[in-house]
Amino acid sequence: MKSDQQPFLSLSFDEFASWCIEHKIPKFRAQQVFEWVYKKGCSDFFKMSNLSKDLQAQLDLNFSFPQVRMEEFVSDDGVRKFHVHLHDGKSIESVWIPEQSRATLCVSSQVGCAMACKFCVTGLQGFMRNLTVEEILMQLYYVRWIKNLQVSNVVFMGMGEPMLNYDNVVKSVNQMTSTKAFELGHRKVSVSTVGMVPKILKYFEDTNARLAISLTGSSNESRDHWMPINQKHNLQELKKVLQQVPTNKWRKIMFEVVMIKDETDTDQQAKDLVHFLQGLTAKVNLIPYNENPRFPDLKAPTRDQLLKYRDRLMKAGFHTTIRKNRGNGIFGACGQLSSSKY
Repeated sequence: MKSDQQPFLSLSFDEFASWCIEHKIPKFRAQQVFEWVYKKGCSDFFKMSNLSKDLQAQLDLNFSFPQVRMEEFVSDDGVRKFHVHLHDGKSIESVWIPEQSRATLCVSSQVGCAMACKFCVTGLQGFMRNLTVEEILMQLYYVRWIKNLQVSNVVFMGMGEPMLNYDNVVKSVNQMTSTKAFELGHRKVSVSTVGMVPKILKYFEDTNARLAISLTGSSNESRDHWMPINQKHNLQELKKVLQQVPTNKWRKIMFEVVMIKDETDTDQQAKDLVHFLQGLTAKVNLIPYNENPRFPDLKAPTRDQLLKYRDRLMKAGFHTTIRKNRGNGIFGACGQLSSSKY
């Protein structure tokens, strides 16, 4: 990309339309270009056949698309992990997870992560930098249009804490759900946070997408250890702000619990979670720990203990599901992503 070029994927339709008007280009041309880019997967202005040669050249002079270099790893269960090399030599990972009725893309929002959760490989490398809007959206664009893989859902559950890259994440979410761009339904995009309390209410003002809150530790003592953010924003502070979420938004909130054998899967942890959730219209997703060599002492729970934990929550009136582990063989599962390829 030349220094005076703008990354096209970072522009909303309104921003690009404003640029067109400013440069005496009819607004309907903005619609045509967006259709080429987002509906036909064309990232070469000179191939946009209903544009004049002069306009093609003008767009090519002023805008750029990312030159993506990705390595792909495929697991036995069909999951694909993409190791993305960025322009500055850093790298991130994205994961495509096919299912019978949908296909989910897990995207990253940062290079590394500052949250230092005690079960997550990404946290071991620390925080390096935020991703730009272009770098976030190119993960989806590449998988959808270069790899020709269907994507029905996007989750911000890859590398990084999305709320610490708030502006770029929100703009990316809104681009994903825009009918002018990727056109994913609002219910098809979900952002996961460790519990950045100051951003939660604003998130629901700025987007109409879903929110997932990673608890992993249902008492302050447990969560202080596993998720150090709890020492800054504890469970009581988190619950207080959640109680301020408008009731029509509650259907968009999911709680996630990483289930670690003899640590976060115990009967007491289940009781503590039921207590925390009282008064909240809560849905819970239990995530069996994905074992990896970086944390050799941490193990996945037994099936019996998972079901026992789930049943306690269900009996208390909280809809609870157990996530199926996918992509373990390529270190593409929850908590396993890294700039290192192992």
